[in-house]
Parts: sequence; C-alpha cells; structure tokens
Amino acid sequence: MTNPELTAALATVPEIARTEALLAGAKKRLREHPRGSSPDAARDEVINGAVTAFQADGKWPTNIARDAAKAYAEASAWEAERTARQRAVDSTELLAYDTRQDYSADALAFLGTRLDDVLRDARKAAEVLGDVRSAGDAIKAGGDVVAAWGTLQSLTTDLATIRAAQWELLLPRLRPGDVVGSFDEERRKVRAWRSDGYGEVRGRLDDVPGFALDAMRRQQYTEPYLLWLASVGTAHVPTSVEDLEAHVTAAQEPVQYDDRGPLVDYTPHEAPMPAPVPSQVYAHSSAAHLDHSQPAPARPKANATVADPKPTDYLY
Repeated sequence: MTNPELTAALATVPEIARTEALLAGAKKRLREHPRGSSPDAARDEVINGAVTAFQADGKWPTNIARDAAKAYAEASAWEAERTARQRAVDSTELLAYDTRQDYSADALAFLGTRLDDVLRDARKAAEVLGDVRSAGDAIKAGGDVVAAWGTLQSLTTDLATIRAAQWELLLPRLRPGDVVGSFDEERRKVRAWRSDGYGEVRGRLDDVPGFALDAMRRQQYTEPYLLWLASVGTAHVPTSVEDLEAHVTAAQEPVQYDDRGPLVDYTPHEAPMPAPVPSQVYAHSSAAHLDHSQPAPARPKANATVADPKPTDYLY
C-alpha cells in the first residue's frame, strides 16, 4: 500500500520527484512492449516448421531461407527495442536510488514539518479534551469533546503514517544490482534502534513513561500517546541515519557522578598582606653568634616575659 506521507515527502524534492517520474515512465514502457521471441528462437521456429512440413509431404519449401532471415530480422528489431527499454529501467533505477539517497534529508525535513503540524493540532484538541483519555469518556462528555476526540483519532493515524514514512527513508535500501553484504548489517542496526524506541524523541529513554515507550517500540500509537508526545516538546524526525546515530549515542551515554562530593572552587584569589608581628625577646634570649672570629654580639633588649607554667593536674 502506498504511504501518502512518503509520497508527499518525495514529491516536495524536485530532484527525487523527477527521477521517480522517469522510473515510472520507463517501467510503463517496458510493460507496454509486446511479447516476442529472440532472433534465434524466431529463426528456429520457421526452420522447424519447414522440416515438419517436409517430413509430412516430402516437399521442401523454396522460400525457407528468406522466411527464416525475415523472422530473424524482425525478432532482432523486437529484441533491440526490448533491450533498450529494459536498460532504461535498470539505469533509471540506479539514478532514482542515488538521487533519493542524496536528497533524503530534504524529504525527512518535510516529514518533520508534518509532525509539527500534527502535534500542534493535537495540542489544540487537548485544550478541549481536558482530562478525557478515552472514546467512552469523550462520548459521556459530548459536544465539542466528541469532535475533538475524532480529530485526535485522525491525527493519531497521521502520526503512524508519518513514522512509517520516516523509517522507510531511514532504513538502508539495497542499491539495484548490488549483493547483500554490509547493507544487511547497517539495516539490522537501524532496525534495532527502532525496536528500542529511538528516533521518536530526543534525550534519554529512561525519562519516557512506560506506556509511551511501549508505543514507540511497537510503532503502535494511541490517542493518549499522541497527547503525551505533543506535551513533552522533544518529538522529532531524524534527518539522516547519522543524525539518528548521534541521538542514540547521546542517549546511551552513562550518567556521570562525582564521588568526591560537591565541586570546590579553587580559583586563585588575592589575600591582604597580614600586619607584621614583632618577635618576642626574653631576658634569657641571646643574639646568634654566626662569626666566631668576631666579638660576640650584645644581648638583645627583652620585650616579653616567660609566663608561669601551667599547674600539673594528677589523675588518681
């Protein structure tokens, strides 16, 4: 079944739209080419008919060579036309593939704007719905709430279609004519990310509620999930596999903890110079006698006294 969101996204990129139209035209021409035979088969058919006739009545047809040559020539023209139309399909498939790979970011960007539109309309519906989260509650409320719930149901279908188109563009596709190899590994990796719930919202999945994470992993979207998605403000459409991988890597980085406690500011700061404190000189103090070849220096003038010793307390 054709995805309308994917068709619309591809149609917004002129380069992709042109090559897709060329490919569709080439396939149509190939389908319209009438059935025919190869030159050898056409020639052998004429020859085998002549031999069968000879065996039946003993007469050899005089125009066998001319008829065989004519059949061969006509079949050669048919085969050349067939080959040209088939080659046009094969070559245009490669062109369409390469163009889609080169401009897929533009198509994904369009899907991103479509997602924004859906979420904006969902927020408007949420203002009417209030706490209503089921069709039964909406019917009980009646009036505008029923209409808002119907709008939300339609928007949920649009969301599922947008996400399907997103993964159709993000999942690696085998280039026509190539053999399966590293392509399979890349495709498995992207599928694993999708199964884990990535590609829907930015940030870690640890903060996503269980019901929302289950919807993301299954790609089975509900009205309550859409209301939640419209409220979180982190919904997005990755613009490439590289963009998706960057989000996955960032979301999987372990949380950093500092076992040394709170951070301490060790920025150098200038402290005021303390006021100088004069040295204490006692009556028994003496100046240092550094050079004994000279007379001993005079005793310095005392400016402090020795305090009485603290009494000794005996423990019994």
